[in-house]
Amino acid sequence: MLRRVIAAVPPRPLLRRPLVYNSSFSPFSFRTSPQQQQQQREMSDMKPVFTTKACPPVGPYSQAMIAGPTIFVSGQMPADVQGNLVEGSIAQKTEACCRNIAAILEEAGSDLTRVVKVNIFLDDMAHFTEMNGVYEKFFTGKPARSCIAAKQLPKGIPIEIECIALATEGSRL
Repeated sequence: MLRRVIAAVPPRPLLRRPLVYNSSFSPFSFRTSPQQQQQQREMSDMKPVFTTKACPPVGPYSQAMIAGPTIFVSGQMPADVQGNLVEGSIAQKTEACCRNIAAILEEAGSDLTRVVKVNIFLDDMAHFTEMNGVYEKFFTGKPARSCIAAKQLPKGIPIEIECIALATEGSRL
């Protein structure tokens, strides 16, 4: 009878360095320099923005968030600083939305000239021309824009406007 002899080979370790938890680990961190990694960590910081000069949030959200060099402004409804809905024409309601956005951006250390993208929600596209007449007075830099008709908006409002803007060097982040 032949006997087979199997050599006992110790198992190779899967990892050659100790496993240490690093909360700033990124699967792509090995491709970036330490300076780039630090910049990525700084850019991941987020700060909420709140001002009493604009309509207060009506739900569990911020008026805006600053994330790195970008300000994300939540949808603004046509309401005053106490949260009362503005009565009147779509032009007056559009103006209220735009004034709220301007106040929030000012609190964040930016302004309407630094807006890069606007999203407008209308409950009826028949309001488009009247809304556009007011909109162009506020957003003179002609940022990218989408305008859609939504079947229904919160609190039965006819318009809501949100935007994305660039922060300035003096931003509150």
